[in-house]
Parts: sequence; C-alpha cells; structure tokens
Amino acid sequence: MEEQQNAGLSPSMECHAKPPRVSIIMAVNRIDGYLQAAIDSILNQTFSNFELLVIADSGCPGLSEQVLQCAGGDRRIRIVTARIGGGVAFSRNLGIVEALGEYVAVMDGDDVSRPDRLRRQAEFLDRNPDIDVVGCRVQMIDQASKNLARGFRYFETDAQIRKVLPYRVPIPHPAVMFRKRALIRLQGYKYGHSGEDYEMFIRMARDRTIRFYNLNEVLLEYRRHGVQLTHASQLQQQYAEISGFLFTEFLLTHSPKYLLGMLILHPWVRRTRLAWRKLSQGREL
Repeated sequence: MEEQQNAGLSPSMECHAKPPRVSIIMAVNRIDGYLQAAIDSILNQTFSNFELLVIADSGCPGLSEQVLQCAGGDRRIRIVTARIGGGVAFSRNLGIVEALGEYVAVMDGDDVSRPDRLRRQAEFLDRNPDIDVVGCRVQMIDQASKNLARGFRYFETDAQIRKVLPYRVPIPHPAVMFRKRALIRLQGYKYGHSGEDYEMFIRMARDRTIRFYNLNEVLLEYRRHGVQLTHASQLQQQYAEISGFLFTEFLLTHSPKYLLGMLILHPWVRRTRLAWRKLSQGREL
C-alpha cells in the first residue's frame, strides 16, 4: 500500500481554527466528468464547519491532479492518495481513520449533495443523541443531471428500516451520515466486495443500541450512468457475495428472513420483478 497526504491542502488539524464537526469521505478511483459537480456541491453547503477527505487511487494516472484542480485551493479539502488494492471498503476505512469530525458523511464522486444536506443531517444528530445513522430521500438523475422517474423506496424510522434490512438496502449509502464513534465500534467496512455498505448496515443492526433514521426530504441527487452498468457475470458475483453475508447472518441469528432475502435478491427474481413492473406500468398507460 502506498499512502500520502497532499501537502498543498489541509494536511492536519492545524489548518482548522477548531476541529470540523463533519468529515465527508469521498473515494475516487477514476477520472470522469462528474467530479467537479460533486466537489462543488460540498463546497457550496450552507453548513461550513466540515472537511472533505478525498481518497484518490494513486493507481489512476493524473487523478490527484484532477482533484486538486476541482478543489480550487479550498483548505477544507484534504487529499489522501493510496494504492487501493483492497477496493472501496479499504478507501472508506482509510477515510474514517483520517477523519477529524464527530460526524462522518459519505459521498460518491459522481453524485450531488443539495445545499442543506450537511446542515440538516448534522442538526438532526445534534437533536437526537440516540440516533447513530441518518440518511434521507434521494432524487435519481441521469448522466445529464436530468431527473429520473424511478427512485429508492423510502423507509423512515428505525423499526421500518430494521424490518426490511434482510431484503434490501433501506438507506441510500451515498446519502448517509454516521456518528464516527459508531463506525469505530463496528470496525468500519469489511471485505472488498460491492455490498460492503449493506453488510455493514446488517452488522450495525445486531447492536440494538444503534438506531437508524431517514429524513423525509431529498438531500442528495444519485446519478445513474453508463459506467455503472453491470454485466450478467458481475451480477452473479455480486449476488454470491451478498448472499454469503446474508447466510452468515441467518446462522448467527436463526432468522429465516435472511434466507428469504437471499431468494428475493437473486438476479432471476429481480429480473422477473422488474419485467412485471414494466408490464404493469404499460397496462396503466
């Protein structure tokens, strides 16, 4: 592993009059046309007491330079470069270790946070010390930033989120803010597969003292574009990984819900449900 902090941007707490309340972790492993909008959406927040930690893959030529250009010299941005052999879970754990804030927010390099996102989530955690994980509604957008009709199912309360957790991810991960102490207690993300956020939420749910909540307002625009398209072979690999930790949870809890979740999340079942939904929508028209 190769790791360094870019000395041109806030390398330590000395650059802050006081430690930031919120640390945003943005793991970036490629150069595309969305990074500037993602970074600008953080810099334009109505909440200003934050740091943005960009974990840049040193294996991508020119990526750190691109991030520096997008940052525009803003000293609230720190760049940590690392040879990310362990995948996105490694990147985010590195960000957690580096984070100075009491709260840790997640952000992807192709999404857009709306201006009040950090303020609304941080204020909610301030007012609700019993909540450790807060998400929100999201608006799905395409590569041209146009709104998409489809979206994520919304689940608000801790009870609602825990009820559906064996079957789906009820908190959009790029829109979440955590108490850092909860992430440390859970030892962060594990494994290197694509379902590391889902697996961590399930581990969090084992601890009855950790509580979840989703704010009933759109605070993030979640982008869908061609680079994210998944081939059939990758779907099978993702399902193998997800069903693996669902089965592990079944063995630990003896709850048949996780076995049902393995069935519901199977690619064949998901394709059948999607086809039926499209057919039903066509009939309605």
